[in-house]
Amino acid sequence: MGNIDLARQLIDDAAAHGVREFCVCAGSRNSPLLAVLGASPFRLYSFVDERSAAFFALGRIKLTGAPVAVVTTSGTAVAELLPATIEAHYSGLPLVLITADRPARFRGTAAPQCIDQEGLFGVFAATAWSDRRPVHFNVEFDEPLIDGNGTYGTDRTYGISAADSSPTGPIRPIRPIGPIGPRPLVLIGGLAPHHRPRVKAFAQALNAPVYAEPLSGLREDADLRTLQSGERILGKATFNTVIRIGNVPTLRFWRDLEESRRDVNVLHFSDLPFTGLTRGEVQPIEALPLDVKPVENALQEFDGEMTRRFEALLDEEPQSELALLRDFSRQLPDHARLYLGNSLPIREWDLVAARESRGWTYEANRGANGIDGQLSTFFGQLDPARPNVAVLGDLTTIYDSNAPWIVPQLDEAEWRLAIVNNGGGRIFSRVPSLRQLDASVRERIIENHHHYNFRKWAESWNVEEHVTELRPDDDATARVWKRYDELWA
Repeated sequence: MGNIDLARQLIDDAAAHGVREFCVCAGSRNSPLLAVLGASPFRLYSFVDERSAAFFALGRIKLTGAPVAVVTTSGTAVAELLPATIEAHYSGLPLVLITADRPARFRGTAAPQCIDQEGLFGVFAATAWSDRRPVHFNVEFDEPLIDGNGTYGTDRTYGISAADSSPTGPIRPIRPIGPIGPRPLVLIGGLAPHHRPRVKAFAQALNAPVYAEPLSGLREDADLRTLQSGERILGKATFNTVIRIGNVPTLRFWRDLEESRRDVNVLHFSDLPFTGLTRGEVQPIEALPLDVKPVENALQEFDGEMTRRFEALLDEEPQSELALLRDFSRQLPDHARLYLGNSLPIREWDLVAARESRGWTYEANRGANGIDGQLSTFFGQLDPARPNVAVLGDLTTIYDSNAPWIVPQLDEAEWRLAIVNNGGGRIFSRVPSLRQLDASVRERIIENHHHYNFRKWAESWNVEEHVTELRPDDDATARVWKRYDELWA
């Protein structure tokens, strides 16, 4: 089979499995694929950076719910897809990787742009179609690369068959969860919208303390009494059972369950198979019972008091990082689509952002908890029908600083990027093990202190009207964190 025919067959197969958008990173080796795609009716996005393209594709998947393909040339270009592939694997997203390769006879020869691409992504990508995980197709093209007519028929129609829409892997059986015990805690992580009514009904029936992260979609639910004073309150109570629903939480308390609270029974309910701990077994969210016996919620009054005291503290320090982020959240439009980047902003938002029911929806890359490609993913998930807001840290933005390349190719949408510019990776100053290091070493090497501002960066990409810098006062921020720690001592 010739190169063009092989490329056309692969694009046909992708279209039959629901792919309608392709992020293309041009090179000579993938020119047969580009020739076919260039004559096709599909939406194409052109990138110079494969890593950015793959993270942008994740954003498109989050917005549309459909698989999106990334097309690269051979060599190290393929390796640039690994970070986004890992994120897609742990997030259960159907990222499609189409990589061009030189013929197999060149492997091991150190021929230009020839590496061993087969199986490069290991456990993080399948080699057969899946609607719940990444898939990798590596296609070999020999010379001459363009060996036929690259036209693409416009009379083709595609649809996803019933077989394609079923979950991958065996269906997990629903088993009775057993007694919950008198002192349960409900932790709700990232949650698909169609699961929220059942999860909400379960939490209301149980009446236990509920900690809902922003990605759950239930943090600001007016009918669900969630804990609002931050995760520190979880260390002030004794729980015999933790019921984790949705994606793996990001809380420090969750890590403590592994390291120092192994006496606590943990029940997992999620669409994804990951426990996030070395114990327990995941059941489907449909297994949550709705006929549970209510328990006494002894934290509600204490939570309310600590919330009021913390709000008063922020009022006294309006230039602190936490107060600036709180006030920024209060100014956002209703029904906005919010993207929270790693790592400190997502935790601080969880702690201080407005809790009124405003119709917000949230997205984030929390599968692998990395800072890679955050701005690119945000651009991929821009919704033309709603206001879009990203909250990212300064180092996170720098790490993905070429992401605005794609902006001129996007449909018109209302968007804003808020950069929390605190002069470095300040989250590390809150990590107990790192706080023991010499302050000058920590600041210079670990926190990467800087005096960078983003005005000229935004101007260089012609996006200055969309960028807001939140520049907190360092001393005020330090005072707030000190008093916050004293509040919970």
